[in-house]
Amino acid sequence: MLKTMLALVALVAAASAPAQTTDAGGACARLAAQTGLKQQSDGSWRANMLGGVGAALFGGTTGATFQVQPIEGSTAEQALEKACQQERAAIACRVSGPARIIVGTKRGNASIDLASGETAEVGMKGRYLTCRRGK
Repeated sequence: MLKTMLALVALVAAASAPAQTTDAGGACARLAAQTGLKQQSDGSWRANMLGGVGAALFGGTTGATFQVQPIEGSTAEQALEKACQQERAAIACRVSGPARIIVGTKRGNASIDLASGETAEVGMKGRYLTCRRGK
């Protein structure tokens, strides 16, 4: 009897818990937790990769690497060999899931998985790492 009641309590608790979604602020919010991106007033996200007092006083350089990889349930063609394109002084990776985006900076590598149908545009313009919901 006690086991049955415990099972019912666990079942009711699980049914009343809110469903977790992969969106939870979108791909950029998930990437922000790893890279320090801050949300801008236009809904995009941005981080100054040069940053710091030393860079302001003495100058410096910055850069980032971008990789798009297939994840389980997708093929290499879907991972988009041409997802990342140089556009003038910027690079932009326009990705539609399912796919994995890996961003490498001097702070280390950040990685997020895009669910099927989820889109993101991640890139670098000048000294800024940028992210926005894809179109």
